[in-house]
Amino acid sequence: MRLLLNKIYSVREKANKPGIWLQSLVCETANLKYADHLYIFMDEDKNEITLRNYSIEEYDHSIKVSGRNNKKTGLKRPVVDTAGERYASILNVKQKIEVRVFREGERSEIVIRPLQYHLTETVTIPSTPDQRFRVLSVCAGAGIGTEALVSTGLYSSVQEIEMEEDAAEVLKFNHPYSYLVNADMKDVHEVVEADLAFLTMPCNEHSSLGDQSAGVMNNLAIAAAKIIKSSRAKVLFFENVPQYFKSDTWRLLKELIMDEYPYFSEKQIEAYDFGSIALRKRVYCLAFRNEKMFEDFQFPNAPKVKRKKLKDFMDSKHVTHEWKSVDEWMGKFKSRASSWKDRSLERTFVNREAKKINSIPKRYRAQCASSSYVLSEDQKSWRFLTIDEIRRILAVPESLVFPSHIPMTRIAEFLGQSVDCRVIQAIGNVIGKTLYKFATRSSDVVQSISKKAVQPLSETTNGQLELVI
Repeated sequence: MRLLLNKIYSVREKANKPGIWLQSLVCETANLKYADHLYIFMDEDKNEITLRNYSIEEYDHSIKVSGRNNKKTGLKRPVVDTAGERYASILNVKQKIEVRVFREGERSEIVIRPLQYHLTETVTIPSTPDQRFRVLSVCAGAGIGTEALVSTGLYSSVQEIEMEEDAAEVLKFNHPYSYLVNADMKDVHEVVEADLAFLTMPCNEHSSLGDQSAGVMNNLAIAAAKIIKSSRAKVLFFENVPQYFKSDTWRLLKELIMDEYPYFSEKQIEAYDFGSIALRKRVYCLAFRNEKMFEDFQFPNAPKVKRKKLKDFMDSKHVTHEWKSVDEWMGKFKSRASSWKDRSLERTFVNREAKKINSIPKRYRAQCASSSYVLSEDQKSWRFLTIDEIRRILAVPESLVFPSHIPMTRIAEFLGQSVDCRVIQAIGNVIGKTLYKFATRSSDVVQSISKKAVQPLSETTNGQLELVI
């Protein structure tokens, strides 16, 4: 059977007894339906509990899959909730466990075991043969950046790592056969071998819209370095807000991986320059194992595109929208003068002819002067951009689908904290070219490159080469 999911969390307590609580993500990945029978086998020698959706001669007891109605669709989604002293020989309350889902056709197995983790060790899972370059996505979110890479036709996703469960559900819905780890990245031990590691580390602590704590209390550098080294990736692709690359977290991560990735190239890119009407300034950094690949790679230049207007991304006229009063909004704005006094209203309300709007943030559905809203023709009303309009503005591939049970407000958050797909696709194409040239070289050339003594180098955003000390 193929390993499709590993969910890591702490054992819950129910009536002072250890319990097994399997959310819908686990159950749906295992192809479980409401009222299905599960056959449970306790293996104290292996320290594992196995739940199967098919009957075998040897099992300890059976249970039925429960269900929980989804608020948006009204449909019942499968869950498993069972507890008892019979699990105490393997599970302890508040102990971290792995819930591993294996599947082959209609049959599935869910293996529950205590978390296996060693900070200083790396564990690499060989990936199945594929005709495209393999991508590992770390802090993958809802997978919008991953989908942008896949949409180039050069890559396939072999593993995603994401902590938030509803984001993980979107990932599994779009990549049903890759290996998804739904966990805090500090608990991730197994990593699939990849050609490209795509890392979009949490930016809230570094963004001007976040808490700006710079990751001092929640430094993920060591966890990221462990995952990177386990992946054995040839190229690392980092995307983040500019402040992240000035933080202690980034400096530490760079120091931890420099022995294997001594060559860095970074560039600050404004998505507006690549054809978007929404501002989104980000720094993109590439790290390479060898100098030849580093020298071959060049960031793409911004294309000379015909500048589009907001009306080119808007819904058709038959779509009904909810409009709000501009006067009421302005009243609230003036009442918060002390906290909003420095906020410009230049692009807060924009008409159909606008060629530039503010960046679309995670909290877009909250009313804020820093966001952009559609202004009615009489300039008396405004409305939010719709999900479809935001998708078009960010050039999100149509191949990415949000499950029907995900609320609209949450989809808006996924989009707001994601990437402009034009830039990711442009950089992904150049990375693919470099990977292809290296992969098609003779093995003798590759070996001679890998044996050279290396001097760590970094290409700055202005194109200057610097020695990394």
